Amino acid sequence: MDEAAGRDEQDDIESSGPSGADAGKDRNAGHSDFGELLRSHSAGWRLLAERMHPDQQPALERLDEIGMDSALLRDALDGFRQQALLIHSAVSAQARAYEEMLEAGGPDDPEAYENYCRTIEFLHELLPGGKH
Repeated sequence: MDEAAGRDEQDDIESSGPSGADAGKDRNAGHSDFGELLRSHSAGWRLLAERMHPDQQPALERLDEIGMDSALLRDALDGFRQQALLIHSAVSAQARAYEEMLEAGGPDDPEAYENYCRTIEFLHELLPGGKH
């Protein structure tokens, strides 16, 4: 089957509107987009952390070769890298907590939503500048 034709058929099905049990699935589709966004941001922070690793900066080695000490720059890059890894971990944990909330009943379930909020508050406290 042609992929374009398959997409057209799928668009027709989706545009006809949800009914019954399908209505809940469509409502959760928007929620899963947020989970996907969180995972994407987490991956971005991880990539940034990898690129900030001092070993990934050949210019630092060149500074050392010409007699300029790169220790301060290396330390700064490593500090930024550690911050990026922390944010990566926090956003990844938020994505997991969000998905768990959806599996437990979504934001309409008071207990599931409260557990998600508590997790987010805990994660914010772990970040620099968070509530203490």
